[in-house]
Amino acid sequence: MYNVLITVAAAGGLLSCLLCILQITKRLRLPGGQESAAITKFSHDGYQTYLRKILVLSALVYACCAGLAYYLEFVRHGITDHLMLGVISVAFLLILGVAWFTDILHRRMDRRVQMLQKASMSRLFRHFLYAGALLGLGATLIALGYIVSTERLHSISAELLLLPAYGGALVLYWLRFNVSLIARSSDYAFELMGRQEATLPLVGQANPLWRLRQNLASVNRFFFYHLEYLILCLVVLLIATQVEAQTKIFIAGKFSISILVFAMGIISAIPAFFIMRVRDKTSPETFLWNIRIGYIAAISIQAVIAYFFLVVIAQIHIKYFWIIFLGSLTAFLLNVYSAIYVAENHKTARSLIAAAASSVSTVIHRGIASGMRGAAIPALIIAAMMSLVYLLGVIDERGENRFGHGLFALSLALTSMVSLFIVAQATAVIMPLASTTIGRIKLEARRGEKNDLLEKFRNLRSVSVPSYVLHGKIMFSALAILIFLVYAQILSDAGAASLFKHLTQTAMLLIGAIASYFLSARINELVLNLGPLLVRETSRQFREIPGLTSAEVEPDMRGLWQIAVRYLTRKVLPLFIGTMALPAFSCLLGGTYGLAGYLIGFGFFTFLNGNSWLTSGAAWSSARHAAEADSIVTRHTAQLEALVQADIVGDSMHEAAAPTLTGALTATIIGSLLFTPATLELHEKLRDFVKTAF
Repeated sequence: MYNVLITVAAAGGLLSCLLCILQITKRLRLPGGQESAAITKFSHDGYQTYLRKILVLSALVYACCAGLAYYLEFVRHGITDHLMLGVISVAFLLILGVAWFTDILHRRMDRRVQMLQKASMSRLFRHFLYAGALLGLGATLIALGYIVSTERLHSISAELLLLPAYGGALVLYWLRFNVSLIARSSDYAFELMGRQEATLPLVGQANPLWRLRQNLASVNRFFFYHLEYLILCLVVLLIATQVEAQTKIFIAGKFSISILVFAMGIISAIPAFFIMRVRDKTSPETFLWNIRIGYIAAISIQAVIAYFFLVVIAQIHIKYFWIIFLGSLTAFLLNVYSAIYVAENHKTARSLIAAAASSVSTVIHRGIASGMRGAAIPALIIAAMMSLVYLLGVIDERGENRFGHGLFALSLALTSMVSLFIVAQATAVIMPLASTTIGRIKLEARRGEKNDLLEKFRNLRSVSVPSYVLHGKIMFSALAILIFLVYAQILSDAGAASLFKHLTQTAMLLIGAIASYFLSARINELVLNLGPLLVRETSRQFREIPGLTSAEVEPDMRGLWQIAVRYLTRKVLPLFIGTMALPAFSCLLGGTYGLAGYLIGFGFFTFLNGNSWLTSGAAWSSARHAAEADSIVTRHTAQLEALVQADIVGDSMHEAAAPTLTGALTATIIGSLLFTPATLELHEKLRDFVKTAF
C-alpha cells in the first residue's frame, strides 16, 4: 500500500509534467482569427558566455567537494562503498541539467507570452500555470527520486548525501550575487539615466541598459527560485529522514513517514492546478481568492490522504495527522497575510500612495515600517506553529525520547509545508513574465491596443506579487525551522545544551547576526555603486558608436556586461568567501557550541532581514504600479515621482538583498552539516595545543 502511494505520486507528477510540456510546446491557434504578436529578439551577448563559464565553475566546485568528501568518508573512515560517489556525482549533474532546462523554458515562455499577449486573461493565466507547475513538480520529483534511491544506503552518512545540494547551493549563491545585482543595478541605472541625460533615447532597443534590464530582471525571478526550491527539498528530506531514524519511528518494512508525507503533498498539489481558474472580468481581489482556493484544495486533499494512510491503515498516533495539517496550514496563513501588505488594492499600497502626496521621505518611512511589520508577523506565525507542533509531538511520550519526538514533529511539519510549496511556485512565475511583457508593451504596442494590453498584464502582475512574496516568505520560514533542527538535533548534543552554555556560543551568535546585517547592507550598497558605472558606459556608447541613437546598429552588450561582471567579481568575491568561511571559523574556535551559536544568529537575523526587505520592496513596487494605472494620481507628477523613487529603493531590497540572503543561508546550513565532523576534530586539536602551550 505504501509503495503504491509513492508510485502514484511519481506517476501523477510525471504525467502532469508531460501534460504541461505538451501545452507549452504545442502549436498556437488563437481564436477569432487573431494574429500572433511579432516576437522581439533581444541580444544575450555576454550572458551566454557567462553561463559557459558557470558550467566550468560548477565542475570545479563540485570536484573539490567530492575530493574532500572522498577523503573525509572513504579514506579517513575506511568506507568501502564507492558506488555512492557515482550516485552523488550523477545527482549533481542532474541539478546542472535542471538549470539548463529552466533557462530553455524561460526563453520559450518569454516567446510564447509575446505570441499570446492578445489572448484572453484566462488563457494567459493557464499558460503561466503550466510553466510554474512544471518547475515545481519537476523539483519535487527529482528530490523524491533521490531520497528514495538513497534511503537504504545506511552505510553512508547523511552528510555525504548532501554533497550535490552543497555544490548546487554554492553555484546558485555565486550566480545570485552576480545576476541579481546586475539586474537591479541596470534598473537603477536606467532610472538614473533618465534624470541625467533626458535627451538620449532612454526607451528603445538601441539602449543597452534597457536590454540588460529586460533580460536579467526576468531571469533573476524565474530561474533561481526554482533551483533553490529543488535544493531545499533535498535538504529537508535528508534531515527529516535522519531525525526520524534517530527517533526510531518506523512503519515496519516501508518507506519513512517523511517520504510518505512528501509524496502526499505531490499528489495533493496536482488537483489544485486544475481548480485555479480566472475570468477576464475578474477583480484583483477575486483573482487572489481564486488562487487561494487551489491552496485550500491542496491542504484538504492532503489532510484526507494523511488521515487515511497514517491513522486508518498504519495506525500511528493521530497527533501526526494534526502535525501535518498544521505544517500545511502555516503556509496558507502566510499566503493570506502576504496579500495584506503587497497587493495593489490592499490598504498598505493605498496608504503608500496617500503618503506620497506629502513627500518622498514619508512614503519611504511608511514602507520601512510596513516591512518591519511584515517581518515580525511571519516570525510570530512560525514561532506559534513550532510551539504547537512541538507540544503535539511530545504527547504520550516519556523519558529522554520526548525531545527527539518533538524534533521529529517539527521535521514532519516542515516536510508538509515544503511539499505544498508547488502551489506557490506555480503562481509566482507569473510576475517575471508579466513584468517583462509590460516593458515590451510600453515600447511596441500599437495605438488603441496599448491600454487594454497594459491593463491585462498589470492585473496579472498585481495578482502575482503576493504569490511572489509568499514564495520568499515560505523559503525563509523553512530555512528558519531547518536552522533550529540542525542546531538542536545534530549540532548540540541532541538538544541537551542550553543556548548560552558557553560564552563562545554567545559571541558567535553576535558574529552571525552582524554578518547578516553586513551582507545585506553591502548588497544594497553595491547596487548603488554599480549603477553610475553602467550609466557612464551607456552614455559612452551613444556618443562613440555611430548610428546607435537612430537604432541603425546594435549596442555593445558584451562590453556593458563585462564591466558589470568585473566590478562585481572584485567586490563580491570577499563577501562570498567570508560567508562560507565564517561557519568554519566559528566551529574551529568554539566547537559545537560556537557553530550552533553562529547558525542561530545568522539564521534568525537573516529571516528578519529577508522578510523585511521582501515586504517593503514589494509594497513600494505595488504602490507605484497602482499609481501609474490611476488616472487621478498620474496627474500629480510629484506624487508619482515620490513613488518611483521609493520603488527604486525597494527594488534592490526585495530583488537583490533578500534573494541573495536566501542563497547565503542555504549554503551556510548545508556547509555546516557537511564539514562539521572534520572541523570539530581540528577544534579538539587546537584546544589541546592551546592547553599544552599555556
